[in-house]
Amino acid sequence: MAKSLKTDRLVLRPLATVDAAWMVSFWREKEVYRNTGSIPANVDDEFVEKRIKSAHDGEEAQIAMIRIIELNDERAGIVSLNRSTTTEAYSLGYAIHPKLKGQGIATEASGTLLNWADSFVTPRYYISGHFADNPASGAVLRKLGFLPCWRGPVFSAGREEKADHIYMSRLAS
Repeated sequence: MAKSLKTDRLVLRPLATVDAAWMVSFWREKEVYRNTGSIPANVDDEFVEKRIKSAHDGEEAQIAMIRIIELNDERAGIVSLNRSTTTEAYSLGYAIHPKLKGQGIATEASGTLLNWADSFVTPRYYISGHFADNPASGAVLRKLGFLPCWRGPVFSAGREEKADHIYMSRLAS
């Protein structure tokens, strides 16, 4: 299943060990780790190596599709679909390097991954969400067809506390 996906301007490719140093640097960006639930502020090489191995194992088990987003042959961010078991819905996640925000990369990359997955995922819906103080992420999700479902506190490893979170869902096409 591990394959690269392409748009007119982006390449979404599987994670590789060569990405480790970039991932450490990327996930140490405050604007990145604060807006994710699972990335701590103090990311280190061991954390990233485990994530890369987990991505490969998850792809094999059909519970994860994680791609590096490349723009003009440079890493721009990460987009993923993850779930704990094959009977659960996939959860969409994405993070774009702060210097590249506002260029539609998150929408384009996420839409590409969702469109590819639509042909084979079950169950036939996705979940996602965003922290309430990150409305730009909510705008991306709405452009992708996600609708708000509920709201509640979620622990953010990067913030080291719970934060108000808006849950969203979308039916597969």
